[in-house]
Amino acid sequence: MNVLSTGISLCPLLLLLFTVPLFGQSTAGKNDDFKLTVSVDLVGVLATVTTTEGALVTGLRQEHFQVYEDGQLQDIALFAREADQPLRLCLLFDSSASIATELKTQQEAAIDFLHSVIRPIDRVSIFQVSEDVQQLQKFSGRLPALERAIRSIKPGGGTSLYDAIFLAAESLSSQEGRKVIVVISDGTDTTSGVSLNQCLRKAQDSEAVAYALVVQPIKSEPGRNLAGEHAMIFLTERTGGRFFKIASAESLSSSYVSIGDELRTQYYLAYYPKRTPASQEFHRIEVRVANPTHRVRAREGYSSGRQAPRRNP
Repeated sequence: MNVLSTGISLCPLLLLLFTVPLFGQSTAGKNDDFKLTVSVDLVGVLATVTTTEGALVTGLRQEHFQVYEDGQLQDIALFAREADQPLRLCLLFDSSASIATELKTQQEAAIDFLHSVIRPIDRVSIFQVSEDVQQLQKFSGRLPALERAIRSIKPGGGTSLYDAIFLAAESLSSQEGRKVIVVISDGTDTTSGVSLNQCLRKAQDSEAVAYALVVQPIKSEPGRNLAGEHAMIFLTERTGGRFFKIASAESLSSSYVSIGDELRTQYYLAYYPKRTPASQEFHRIEVRVANPTHRVRAREGYSSGRQAPRRNP
């Protein structure tokens, strides 16, 4: 069983997942700028809107959006643009031996990325992914601390990638704002205790959008195991994120720029679902925009009864 550096295993986390109270509670985190007021019924969706050519669409207003759950139109209760919402970002570094030669480049590119996107209201957590998953830095807005955590990562061991995504999503569940997971890996999982579907569901239930920067240690198509790439495509598409193939330092930097651009142009929508008490376990979400030529990326849904708690300023 793979654990965080705090010694918390997945089994207790899974138990906690099903024992969270369903109604109001108040807690205060040490680095938390928000008071916690829980309403498990409020469902949040982070959406990215593009043209058919892939250009990001900015300046949209609430009246330009429609949100459907299980095919039923919902009333948007909360609408915010990027500037209105704090960012909560989990950065996951695959430190397995398979990509050891790429690690230094990845570390420096990630540090540059954080300097370009992090604002005073934002918080970042750093995870090292090997056979065990270590949370090297809890959520912080202090760039020097984040840099030290990133540079402390050493190569070696297996890859519990699905465990790491599950644990990152778990850490995001009680956070406020736009929740994002960025994975830097070759995409291959070798030692996880949870499945790809389990980590996907956890990410969706926490409202997290996943981005995958998939490093290619073997550059030629013949002889490369594509299973990891396909797994990351599956994960990112169903959470509303994006998949990037990384074949060089230049492609790594440009991919980080693309993610940063998206983080600056996203829309956050939330609603109280209209549904019967006996509705199905998984609820599908569809976000539409008024302009039929625009495309929307958002998480495909969430599991009934496992929606992340909400926080209000």
